[in-house]
Amino acid sequence: MKIIVTGSLGNISKPLTQELIQKGHSVTVVSSKPEKKSAIEQLGASAAIGSIEDVAFLTKTFTGADAVYCMLPPFDYFDPTLDIMVTTRRQIGNYCAAILASGVKKVVHLSSIGAHTDKGNGLLAFHHLAERIFKELPADVIIKHMRPVGFYTNLYDFKMSIEGKGFLGMFLTLRFSGFWSLLTGKRGVIAANYGADDVIPWVSPKDIAAATAEELTTPFVERKFRYVASEELSCNEIARIIGEAIGKPYLKWALMSDKDMLSGLKMFKMPESRARGVVDMNAGMHNGIVNEHYYLNRPKVMGKTKLKEFAKEFAAAMAK
Repeated sequence: MKIIVTGSLGNISKPLTQELIQKGHSVTVVSSKPEKKSAIEQLGASAAIGSIEDVAFLTKTFTGADAVYCMLPPFDYFDPTLDIMVTTRRQIGNYCAAILASGVKKVVHLSSIGAHTDKGNGLLAFHHLAERIFKELPADVIIKHMRPVGFYTNLYDFKMSIEGKGFLGMFLTLRFSGFWSLLTGKRGVIAANYGADDVIPWVSPKDIAAATAEELTTPFVERKFRYVASEELSCNEIARIIGEAIGKPYLKWALMSDKDMLSGLKMFKMPESRARGVVDMNAGMHNGIVNEHYYLNRPKVMGKTKLKEFAKEFAAAMAK
């Protein structure tokens, strides 16, 4: 098959490209960065250098393909000029226009857990919008929506508080572990407005790539969604596994209030509307709204990569 992969050489697109090539498929990787061309070609893929903001470029790239994998580029949540819903509508619209013009009939779209609703999921509402726009394509265009759960790599967002360094790290340690922790050097905590005993499904980007490769290369019979997960763990279990891997066996995951979470994000200069979106997303994980549809459609088979394996990568990254 001739398959187009968007997302350059990101955490999902790179292993996806590698797996598709290993299976004998012809892969073209879309990247906006000319400097990625050589690395893409070293994998055995062709490089299409251009922007998803350019419908003519996308159309030319998609033409003749058997299937395409479409994903939105990561957003800069600290950009005060960014309107996520407007950007999503435009970029998914570009994909749809190129799909129609090129005649592609098989599409796999990277969506997310929480995409089943536009209520109570905070920032994740843009995934619901993306799926809704794709549904407007003619019925003969078969779309498979991949809905991965929380990425293991999201845990890197807690690096500063886990280290217990700087004002944030010391403040959170003092707030949730007490003054004695500072005196004994047992600094560091994970804190958010979800956590503690909350059971959260998690996934490795490698497992998302494997599931996506499977969907790209198996028959496109009808439109569908597929949740992808590697493991379901309580946040306390996550803290224990990560803590043991980095030499902080006392590490715990504290549950913050929505108010405190919002204050913390604003302190780091995240635009208030965006910060409220993060708080609402986290609150949706805590109260179950974000994960409710996942549990009704839980994957029959979990991914191979478990948190203990990822924790080794996490520990190596923390040591740098």
